[in-house]
Amino acid sequence: RILAAQGLGTVLRMARRLGPVLGKTVVVLGQGQNGLLATRLMSQFCAKHIIAVEPIQSRRARALEMGATQSVSPSEASAAIARATNGQGADVVLEMVGHNQTTINDALEHVACAGIVAAFGVPDDRVYTSFEYTLLFRKNVTLIASVIPDPGVDFPEAVQLIEQ
Repeated sequence: RILAAQGLGTVLRMARRLGPVLGKTVVVLGQGQNGLLATRLMSQFCAKHIIAVEPIQSRRARALEMGATQSVSPSEASAAIARATNGQGADVVLEMVGHNQTTINDALEHVACAGIVAAFGVPDDRVYTSFEYTLLFRKNVTLIASVIPDPGVDFPEAVQLIEQ
């Protein structure tokens, strides 16, 4: 249980930092273990649209089972987000992939002005030379880094949820 609680506890911490998503459009980039957990939580927290973005078809199918309202490949993401938001962009984008420099920029492309991007995926590089700071700045985006859970809050809650 403790091993499973680590991933869930970390995602719970990110969800707390986001604040309420009720009625919002949330894009989840990446549908690995933590991306699927994030998709499920956003569904349970009553996000209006949850668009899962994932290159692997089997993971896209699993995302729909976890509560995504749409599940698309990266090449389909921009069009799907535009349709769901009348061209405004997502209120919240969760970058759950990490290990590359492109997905954080994808998140900035997909988020609405004054939206939130949560950087959850682990970076490999100390410096991101291709980071599109101007886009972050011009869109007035709130960027949240979320990797460390609160062990006194998040882990016990994760264990309790797993036991249910």
